[in-house]
Amino acid sequence: MSILFGIRQAEGHAVEERQLQCMALATARYAPDGTFIKTSGRVGMGFQPYRTHLRSNFEWQPIVGKQGYMLTFDGRLDNASELCTVLGLKCSETPDSMIVLQSFSRWGEECFSHFVGDWALALWFPPERSLYLARDHAGTRTLYYELTNECVIWATHLEPFLAEKSDSRPDPSFAAAFLSSQAIGDLTPYENIRAVSPAHYLVVREGEVVRKPHWQWMVRDRIRYASDAEYDKNFLYLFRQAVERRTGPGAPIIAELSGGVDSSSIVCMSDHIRKGLGATPADYIDTVSYYDDSEPNWNETPYFTAVERARGKDGVHIQLSCQDATFEPPDKSYLWPGPEERTLFVEKQFENHTALQSCRVVLAGIGGDELLGGPPDPLPELADYLVSLRLQTLLTQSFNWGLAKRVHMIRLLREVSAFVLEVYSGKKQLSMSSPVWLSASLRREAATSQRDRYTGRRLSYLPSSIDAGLTWWSILETLYRPAHRLLARREYRYPFLDRELVDFLLRIPSHLLKEPGRRRALMRRALQQIVPVAILERKRKARVTRGPALALQYNKPKLLSLLSYSRLEEQNFVLGEKLRSALANFDPSSNSGMGVHLMRAIQLELWMKRQMKQHASLDFAPAQWGDNRSV
Repeated sequence: MSILFGIRQAEGHAVEERQLQCMALATARYAPDGTFIKTSGRVGMGFQPYRTHLRSNFEWQPIVGKQGYMLTFDGRLDNASELCTVLGLKCSETPDSMIVLQSFSRWGEECFSHFVGDWALALWFPPERSLYLARDHAGTRTLYYELTNECVIWATHLEPFLAEKSDSRPDPSFAAAFLSSQAIGDLTPYENIRAVSPAHYLVVREGEVVRKPHWQWMVRDRIRYASDAEYDKNFLYLFRQAVERRTGPGAPIIAELSGGVDSSSIVCMSDHIRKGLGATPADYIDTVSYYDDSEPNWNETPYFTAVERARGKDGVHIQLSCQDATFEPPDKSYLWPGPEERTLFVEKQFENHTALQSCRVVLAGIGGDELLGGPPDPLPELADYLVSLRLQTLLTQSFNWGLAKRVHMIRLLREVSAFVLEVYSGKKQLSMSSPVWLSASLRREAATSQRDRYTGRRLSYLPSSIDAGLTWWSILETLYRPAHRLLARREYRYPFLDRELVDFLLRIPSHLLKEPGRRRALMRRALQQIVPVAILERKRKARVTRGPALALQYNKPKLLSLLSYSRLEEQNFVLGEKLRSALANFDPSSNSGMGVHLMRAIQLELWMKRQMKQHASLDFAPAQWGDNRSV
């Protein structure tokens, strides 16, 4: 993932090169391929390339075009050839950034909807004095911005925003969402710093920011084929294409292999592709697997080793136990809550493996479970039949699902009716209440933020489309955040989030993805000749639940001491007595969700305590902005 950064000054001010150099210094340790800077009047941009695929070797940015256009682009255009054909460019000689610039010249703002791939960009358009900041449909690349007194600062990472600040105040909106275990969305832990939303672009003019979507996550139209075999064939083609796009020639790649169906399918499909090209197991991509022998609900070792035997290549295995949590502030300054003292040790375990040190790209299986019918929930499908007045199909499928789930059909029909009301009223996403220890001000903030940012009342959509849209945004909450790493920051790729594959999965009838008593029906049929049967037909992958709860239980005295002087309470984020009481009375055998809320509160407390020391010993040199920065 290359690093973008820049400044657009207020009218009448100019960006100086030294300002950009200060921003570059904050992320220089993640930029092995150099730093490149350009300024033009009130705008300056920087680019720190991280070359991971063949076409990235063409890139020399920032680009300055006709009429003073300026562009930095990070990513990969998977439809570069098609775009070049339309634009009259020679694909083998044209870098993706130039394709973007020519596309903007041809289509204007509409161009962002034409880009298929993993990308983020910043584009300055002088004729309209407009700055564009955009991310791909899934937000696979991070991009943050800050707007103060008509000066706009943006960067791929958070470090450039914080390097010169003597005090970075926590954002109450972020705290409310984080402590309530709600979606973070475009928030960051820092006041006034926001993320560009996935599937959107920002148009920044004088003191104004307009947010617009360039891709739709809810669909009205449906794909209809004559047989299940056609759906299987098209899924197999699109999934193969998604893996090929992310495993082509370039920097070394490693795949996370958890033993679940999603990560195993990616690895097995990659092997299948390479084997077809004459490769041997020695040429297959490397894998890394995490295990925890102390977690009875997370015994994944038999599954990922089964995949290794089938492919004829062993991977790296790293032990990782939630019960080893120390609940001490980390020695180094992480820029997002979550890491603790042991986090750096875990990072070092990864970096100490010689097979992993050279890799620049990590493949992850995020999204497969949600998009391919992992959760055995029949309500979206049955709700479609109800609102479409397909009553005979509704009764038949309700009976079949009732048998599979051992639920009376009448009860299931009641649940369907309630589900329809929830998705059309906008209450579907309000699934988790705020913890009792949240302060009144943050409770109000949490209630406000629970309103869905991405979908309102959409009576023209089927319930399954609305549910899929909400699910899409929940997937994006789980993507890798660079701020969780200090030693190295790699490029993460997510084959299941490929735009053309996602467009297909969102448009096929929902009953194809899962059947009564059988999850992932489409995926299992399509991949039966590629993925080992033991993996493809396994029950749903276990989740880590016991370890975190026991860690809280074992460390109660330390945690109560940690919260005796609470930064959260000092900031009026929590009611200290209620928080300490909830921790003291926590029962790890309870399934109330209290453990999740408690863990979030402790993570934010540790992070805020570390932030008190951050600026006394910065992990990067502080920047000096000078008088021209209007902040």
